[in-house]
Amino acid sequence: MRFPGGLAGCLFVALAFLLPSAADARPRIAEIVDVNDRPGQITRGPGKTFWAVLDNSELARIRPNGAVAHFAPSELNSPTGITLGLDGNLWATQNAEVVRIPPNDPESAEAFPVAAIADARRITRGPQERLWTASGDKLISFAPNNPAGYDEQTIPGMSARGIAAADGKLWIADFGEQRIVRVNPDGGVKSFETGGGPQEVARGSRRRVAFTNQGANPHKVGRIDGNKVKQNKVPDTDPFGITLAAGNWWIANFTSRRLTVLPPKGKPRPAKGVRFPADAGARWIAVGAKGTLGVSLETAEQIALIKGVKR
Repeated sequence: MRFPGGLAGCLFVALAFLLPSAADARPRIAEIVDVNDRPGQITRGPGKTFWAVLDNSELARIRPNGAVAHFAPSELNSPTGITLGLDGNLWATQNAEVVRIPPNDPESAEAFPVAAIADARRITRGPQERLWTASGDKLISFAPNNPAGYDEQTIPGMSARGIAAADGKLWIADFGEQRIVRVNPDGGVKSFETGGGPQEVARGSRRRVAFTNQGANPHKVGRIDGNKVKQNKVPDTDPFGITLAAGNWWIANFTSRRLTVLPPKGKPRPAKGVRFPADAGARWIAVGAKGTLGVSLETAEQIALIKGVKR
């Protein structure tokens, strides 16, 4: 057999058979890096970085090559939630305060009083160019240029956990009342019963959201599509953090060595190509640039960077 281009053409054809195609590519753990303490919530930062809050009130910045830097702003005091605001700053929640953190100078972080935050949880960008968080039975929002001038709305009986913004609305995981709460900025509230105890919620496409139901027995993950709630069992995983990436939801499982992939329709499945060390304790997850995920490995006190996330 003759190959076009002689020996070079022969080598090209051989390599084409050996190298995986884009359709065969799988996500993979690119880096697992140590941090100074147990990592909590994690978010995409400016550029291609990830930022995580740590139990010792430090921040960890992780670059795509795995380089880690730690910061200890004096204004941070057991932060819980963290996100990147539309103003280009990182924002964190902590007891009775929100903290503005300039990524280029984290040590100059500034705290602002928000008395309604009695139980600090996730924070997210949302409607009206505001930042939103939920605490206990309160939904709280503020403009980045006036965090002390926050607004609050009481949602009776709510015991808030995670929050997400989707389609101009806020979605809150209500662990105590076993429901997902949808709130219009104008104040309209609708509940979606889930049973168990939902922990986190994430936006989706085409007016869908998904949630983790860590309090269910057995464990479950679920979707809300329109007004319908659909849940699937994921036994022995302890599903917790959830994020949308490349059209699917990706879920961090505290007691499993694998992530769970939840498609818009169909059953959840383990993420092939991703396997954490035993007892790593994957708790939180965030999507970054170009098909990357950052995962907080709570027990191992590490951050995992996952690349190659595709549809």
